[in-house]
Amino acid sequence: MEEIIQLNSGAKLSPHFTLGEMTKSSSHPEVYNIPSHEAIANMKRLCTWLEVLRERASPDPSKGRGVPIIINSGYRSPQLNRKIGGAPNSNHLTGCAADIRVENMEQLLRYAAILLDYADESKQEFDELLIEKNRYGAIWLHFAVRPSGNRRKVCFINA
Repeated sequence: MEEIIQLNSGAKLSPHFTLGEMTKSSSHPEVYNIPSHEAIANMKRLCTWLEVLRERASPDPSKGRGVPIIINSGYRSPQLNRKIGGAPNSNHLTGCAADIRVENMEQLLRYAAILLDYADESKQEFDELLIEKNRYGAIWLHFAVRPSGNRRKVCFINA
């Protein structure tokens, strides 16, 4: 199958995150995965949190250098979500969620702590902060922020 080309993949959602990295699918590049304007607005909101994570995860935040935050999965079209076996009501479908790649459990816990601290400091709510592990032992941090109705759900998911 032929890969679908996204025309605005370089469009910035925030200073360090692009539309392309929040919509790419390495496993299924042939699947249509173009977000709506509403999903793009949701990704922009999510990226404000990811910018804070990037800045605070730096080894020396006082120098203003952030560490790269690598997104494994951001927005998913219904077709892509079905193809990868995502939950039918996934926050990824609306551009409200990102799965963040981590090197190890320590980094994952640091990232989770940064996001929880930011929620408390800023008095903003998030929907989900999930520490996920699949049957092959891969781990990642799933983080979601909705426009409203956030649940502040924090849990470990061992699939």
